Amino acid sequence: MNLIKKVFLVLPFLVNAQDIKTNILDKSDKKPLNGIQVFSDNGSLIGNSNLKGEFEFDKTHLEKSEIKSIMVYDSNYLPIEYQIDEITTIIYLEKIKSYELEPVIIIKKLSEKYYTLKGYIRSWKLVNNKLIKYGDAIIEYHIPYEKSNNDFATGIKNYVTEYRTFKIDSVKQKSRIISISGFDDYLNYRIPIRDILAREWKRYKLEKTKDSLYAVIEDGKNVGYTINDKYNNPAEINVNEISEGKEAVKILFWKFSGSYINIEKWVGEEDIRHLSYSFCSEKKMVETNTKGKYNAVEIINEIFINDKIIYDDIKPQNSKTSIDKDRSFYKTDYWKEQIKKHPLPGTINQQLINVNENKNSY
Repeated sequence: MNLIKKVFLVLPFLVNAQDIKTNILDKSDKKPLNGIQVFSDNGSLIGNSNLKGEFEFDKTHLEKSEIKSIMVYDSNYLPIEYQIDEITTIIYLEKIKSYELEPVIIIKKLSEKYYTLKGYIRSWKLVNNKLIKYGDAIIEYHIPYEKSNNDFATGIKNYVTEYRTFKIDSVKQKSRIISISGFDDYLNYRIPIRDILAREWKRYKLEKTKDSLYAVIEDGKNVGYTINDKYNNPAEINVNEISEGKEAVKILFWKFSGSYINIEKWVGEEDIRHLSYSFCSEKKMVETNTKGKYNAVEIINEIFINDKIIYDDIKPQNSKTSIDKDRSFYKTDYWKEQIKKHPLPGTINQQLINVNENKNSY
């Protein structure tokens, strides 16, 4: 099974005359763009483009699912939204200028133990395609030069300088949305010190496809790809896994018991090699108290790391080491600039009207 068909187990369209294949290209050099995310207008991830920059979908199926528009999105490009009846066979994306690579400037270390990265994180949780939780934050990550192979004790220090959280609780008492209790990965702001291939080195194998491109193999199956940099380190990793069993059910165009999509981008080398972008979508079917009834639950986490490295580890004032998911904590409208730089799917902004912001306790 090729990569595009594997990707689209997330949204299992039937291959027929209604299938439309869209080619997503870089506007400047016209090269195909792989791993480009496509969101539905409710903020749910549909899938991403394959290694040829292709994205295939069934327009009729989307319309029957009451999806009126999609957003084509990548952390390095300006997003584009299309109404379903306006989607073209070729989509050109324009690179965000601030992401153009610049010469590396070596600065004297002000700390021998840590360097600092600043990041913007955000997360949202959907239940049956309705937003029930949202959060975003500004965080400083103090990263040790000495790398650890213990992924549970990486040595990274987190300082959250501002954050806000929202939830639907108490807004719509008569809502049919059912809150999901227990632990989940919503608003996971922690970053790894090693890439996912190194963290899961016993789980994945790599098979070289061409040049710097490798297929990611798990139990003999192709589950993604990685593009290596000039030092032969993974620079872009895209892993897409589906778990489907006897209890898989079909609801809201889902037909699986769970899916996990992880995109990571890494930059630098040796002791300052670090994450620059992370995207994770986790979908699962959760059985309700009514026998045979399920809730479709999706959690998305996204982390953007600033290009600039700060060569010290000065603890910021008025910061917290963790996010209280039932509180907000900010003194500026930091999100205005961040959402302008990293646009959300339009429907998430619209749905924020229907959820409560938790009390600001700055």
